[in-house]
Amino acid sequence: MPHAKTTPFAMPLPEALAHVDRVFGVDSILADEGQDIVAPYYVQSEPGYKRVHSEKGCMHMALNPDGVYSADGYFTQIRDVAYQIRQVQAKRVLELGSGMGFNSITLAPDHATVQFTGLDLMAHHVKTASKDAAQLPNASFRQGSYADIPAELHGADVVFGLETLCYATDLDAVAAQIAAAMAPGGRFVMYDGFRRADFDAAPPDVQTAARFVMYDGFRRADFDAAPPDVQTAARLFEVTTAVTGGFHTIDAWDAALTRAGLVVLRREDLTDQSIAGMRYLHNRAAKFFHSWKYRVLKHVMPKYLIRNAVAGLVGPYMIEGAGPNSGDTMGAITYSVLMAEKPR
Repeated sequence: MPHAKTTPFAMPLPEALAHVDRVFGVDSILADEGQDIVAPYYVQSEPGYKRVHSEKGCMHMALNPDGVYSADGYFTQIRDVAYQIRQVQAKRVLELGSGMGFNSITLAPDHATVQFTGLDLMAHHVKTASKDAAQLPNASFRQGSYADIPAELHGADVVFGLETLCYATDLDAVAAQIAAAMAPGGRFVMYDGFRRADFDAAPPDVQTAARFVMYDGFRRADFDAAPPDVQTAARLFEVTTAVTGGFHTIDAWDAALTRAGLVVLRREDLTDQSIAGMRYLHNRAAKFFHSWKYRVLKHVMPKYLIRNAVAGLVGPYMIEGAGPNSGDTMGAITYSVLMAEKPR
């Protein structure tokens, strides 16, 4: 399997949680559950995304289908969006939660006849993206929320969001906004983390259509079926990436999009492809916890920026489980893609 090529865990999960507790306090981090920390998190974390996560400020996970980490994995999701653009012969593309512009700026030069618009909640993101896109006549960015998409942005042939809709609080309201922004025949694409749904509770057609991967005989079941320490790792990852309400399930998003009048065309578990990138960040984060020189940074760097080290350290456990080998126990989070179409 692809994940067999990845590097091993830097330490067992109990040791990782002990490191987090000693340096930051597990309870102190989890005290932020349910709090709105999105704005300060992204303001403080911008340098980390540019200097540690990826050189160009990419703000989503790398997907490496061959199981070997490379920075090319940051373009996997974008290639899929480009494919959908070609499929529907799009003229207008709307990116939700466009961050510092990495995705739309990457796509725009190869689709000169397509107008790309990025919508992001953070003013400093829009400023950065706009500056970097200054030489691109077909890419622009504006401040706003996908919970209230401006009417002038409606009519998009492709709407996409990479690791941003996890912050939505009212899925039906956001799904309705997405549907309203799409042109008839348009496509919607989202890549994100999801809490594991209960496979056996899913409708038979969903069980048949969805790709629920088996790891060494263990079916990926619901979040609460994962070992307690894996659940703790997942909760720590959620909070330290500002998803303080917890990731949604893919079933919840599927149902919300359907209620909004969209037709779900694809839902696929891509967790295997995320493992190499998660292990890469895990091993980089382990250096922080192993070296007092790195830990000194906790006292001089912004709170939410430095807590990204926690997300990096615990990430692989939440998707792979607690054992030394991928699949020894159940994980709690999946990485998946969901795609829908607006009927003509």
